[in-house]
Amino acid sequence: MDAKLPEIEDLTVESGLPAIIAKLQFAFWGPLTGHSSAAEYEQFLCFAARSRQLPTVLVARCGEALLGSVNLLVHEMTIRPGLSPWMAQLFVPGAERSRGVGRALINASLVRAAELGFPRLYLYTSGTLPAYYAALGWKPIEELEYLGKMRTVMAFGLL
Repeated sequence: MDAKLPEIEDLTVESGLPAIIAKLQFAFWGPLTGHSSAAEYEQFLCFAARSRQLPTVLVARCGEALLGSVNLLVHEMTIRPGLSPWMAQLFVPGAERSRGVGRALINASLVRAAELGFPRLYLYTSGTLPAYYAALGWKPIEELEYLGKMRTVMAFGLL
């Protein structure tokens, strides 16, 4: 990819991308996608592609090439049902990382959540990624054990 920003658009069933995204993400995260198989996850992505609200999926492309995707969900962390909505499954394949694709998808997620009238957007992450999100303006609100690992819950104020 050259220095130009990727095109960010809504996922569509017609694009054929739900199957590709499901295969890539399920291979990477497995049940952390919230689904028990890549086929089940693909069905969810097709449902989200038809949604006018949440869930929704944004994809980054350069021409026909898929550069990454991100989900916006009503609920993501089962032990925090009062927090909503969530940015989840931000995925940029290795060859496309460090080129601004993730940041473009995050920014598009923030814009979409604000357009839908939400006052803030949440995510959870682990490892070194809280520092990445903090550098983009996300605020840590809680650290807890979830799905067998320490996670940081973060929020971004949209108002």
